[in-house]
Amino acid sequence: MSNYHVNYRHNPIEPPEPEQEPQGDGEKLAAGDIKAASPALRWLDNFWYHNKWTVIVVTFFVAVAVVGIVQMLNRPNYDTSVCLASTYRMNKEERAEFEKLMTRICPEDFNGDGEKLINIVEYQIYSEAEFDSEAERYEAMTNEDGEGDQFQINRKFNTDEYNNFNKFTMTGETSVYIISPYLYNILMTSGRLKPLSEVFADGQLPAGAMEDGYGVALKDTEFYQYNPAAQIYPENAIICLHRPTVSGRAKNEARYAEDVAFFMAIVNFKIKE
Repeated sequence: MSNYHVNYRHNPIEPPEPEQEPQGDGEKLAAGDIKAASPALRWLDNFWYHNKWTVIVVTFFVAVAVVGIVQMLNRPNYDTSVCLASTYRMNKEERAEFEKLMTRICPEDFNGDGEKLINIVEYQIYSEAEFDSEAERYEAMTNEDGEGDQFQINRKFNTDEYNNFNKFTMTGETSVYIISPYLYNILMTSGRLKPLSEVFADGQLPAGAMEDGYGVALKDTEFYQYNPAAQIYPENAIICLHRPTVSGRAKNEARYAEDVAFFMAIVNFKIKE
């Protein structure tokens, strides 16, 4: 038996060389490399870091200003206006008919844009006595089962409406008012109404002129008596004219004169024979 020795030679397998990233234009840069390679991006990043809140605030106010300008440009160009304030608020259909009536009554196209357009501002306000009386009336309408109509105006809403009305009278945006005796008395006693004697210089006051000389009873005008669109409003309402104000439309003499002409067209309305 012969002995022999077999010598196995170990040939290690070399791992493959890693693929090289393409060089030149195809090379991919990390985010940090992009910033380092772009002075403009570095500047923007630094600017945003130091001015972020300034940019946000300025952008907000610019947006608000743009919205305001767009709304102003799209706002109707009214010839004049009238404010209604009493215990009654017109529904959509009644308001549309009343607007048509006011357009017919307006003596002319004051702004010369080819059409007559009247702005109607409306508030629903109760005096303390009127509020209690209305609440009692609704309570009486409730049936025996405790179901029925509920009084829909709460005291806070009533107070808010009055405060909004009072602020509005100081803006000077409206001079002609058709209001409840309660509100009329507040404006008159605070010296905010223009005397009829200053409007009708010839002394010929219209039918329905109040004894105090500052307003005209709505029910005594032919405007009310012959126009169903006006008769939906409480007949105890009073038409009056606010004095000129130091701000708003009424501070302009020409605009205030237009409001006076509109007021006179209402109280002097006559049915043609």
